Amino acid sequence: MSEDNREKLLNAGIDLLSEKTFSEISMDQVAERSGVSKPMIYYYFNNKEGYYRGLAEHLLKIARSMMQKLYDPEISMRENLKRYVRFRIDFVEESPGIANAFLSIITDPNIGMLINELQEEFDIMRMEFIDPMFDRAVESGEVTSGVNRMIVMMMLNSLLVSYTVKKINKLCGHDEMKPEEVVDIIFDGIAAAREDTE
Repeated sequence: MSEDNREKLLNAGIDLLSEKTFSEISMDQVAERSGVSKPMIYYYFNNKEGYYRGLAEHLLKIARSMMQKLYDPEISMRENLKRYVRFRIDFVEESPGIANAFLSIITDPNIGMLINELQEEFDIMRMEFIDPMFDRAVESGEVTSGVNRMIVMMMLNSLLVSYTVKKINKLCGHDEMKPEEVVDIIFDGIAAAREDTE
């Protein structure tokens, strides 16, 4: 029962993040949306900052769970990245509220207090999914060992964040982002960088 209340509070926060940023969410709104009394927020999370931290961690655990389902060590890096891009595109269409909640983590200027926790979770995801994917790609000759993993993933995620912002704010035209094109452009860039160093 107690875990059920905690889950209700976190789900209410995700729901609210589809409409507001972290810093715009009040504990009164969380209590009202969740149907759980306000004192229970402080029981589970100690204070407002603790609630924000718990909410960000909850979102990142959702993200890690999604990555576990998506990442397939048996297929190429190119195919894994296409699956990832396709998933992110579909996710914005199917779950715009949750997509906006994830976006809030990286765009809310008042979330500095969570940076350490966010970095720890991102490091775990990097070790579990990104590094093994790149390691296999290097072993198979798909990419060279000198490829800058961080830059490749930053380019990919920057493009996807931009797409998410446009889609959520209804700024997109009728052009659909095609995972194959996105990943091919990134691989073309990696190949061009390799040729420059040879």
